[in-house]
Amino acid sequence: MSENITHTAVTDDCARLALDSPAICEAFKLCLREHLEIARLAGVTRAGDRFTTELLKKFRREWPARGPVDPLLSQKLAFVLGWLCHRAADRQMKPVFLAAEPDSEEFPTDCSVYHDVFLFREVYASGRREPYSPASLEGETESAPGVKEVEEALRALWQRALIALHTFIPDQEDAEGWMERLFETRQRFYVDLRRYAEAFADPDPEKVQRFIVEVNFYDRRDPLIRLARSLQHGKREESIRLEAALSAAASQSQYAQALRRGCLYLAAASEFFERRVEEAELRERLDSGKPGG
Repeated sequence: MSENITHTAVTDDCARLALDSPAICEAFKLCLREHLEIARLAGVTRAGDRFTTELLKKFRREWPARGPVDPLLSQKLAFVLGWLCHRAADRQMKPVFLAAEPDSEEFPTDCSVYHDVFLFREVYASGRREPYSPASLEGETESAPGVKEVEEALRALWQRALIALHTFIPDQEDAEGWMERLFETRQRFYVDLRRYAEAFADPDPEKVQRFIVEVNFYDRRDPLIRLARSLQHGKREESIRLEAALSAAASQSQYAQALRRGCLYLAAASEFFERRVEEAELRERLDSGKPGG
């Protein structure tokens, strides 16, 4: 779950802003409008920086003949767009985690946990807005016995499902080595959900001050955030111009900066998709291969 809510919120808000932007091509808008759940999935998936440009090239080439050729093409493109949003969130937030807790050995850091919990309340109304539910950050209670056991069972099933997706052929010459490699690459569940539940139900005031207030994580007054929230609630704040809000966000809260970065990534990819910029410029504007995040 590490940074799951923050990544999802950035992806959702960037999608809202992209749909409102004249700078984003209609192909991208179609994908974000029809396959937001796929973009969300990519928003919590690693390693997108390695593949996004090559996939954009491939999908740009295939897009005119989409349909019978590849009925899943729009979903694949939506996944790439979610990857761009994920990278934007990482590049903005991970330096904040490091600066806030330079000596932390916990993963995720408390800073990350408190960011997720804050957005769970602010963006998703404590789970009353999709894709979450009010039970997402609840701890085990007397009214819900057996939650821990169910969680462990589901994790075991998830492990088995991931293994089944792989074509692991046992090495006849080195069976023990094959098993060791399998164990090394299996999915590990290292996130203690109780930390999220505790931060949600009983937040530590000192940690709220350190990780939310002092780092200027989220400011409702930022125009880009105000615009995203108004779009979410179906009543666009007409006084806000998107371009001006994007420009102002460069020096505003961390979350506004993450949204700005995600929107700029999507705009660069859109221009590339419409063949208005070359690959070298796209990679530069996506910060491809650059350190950070």
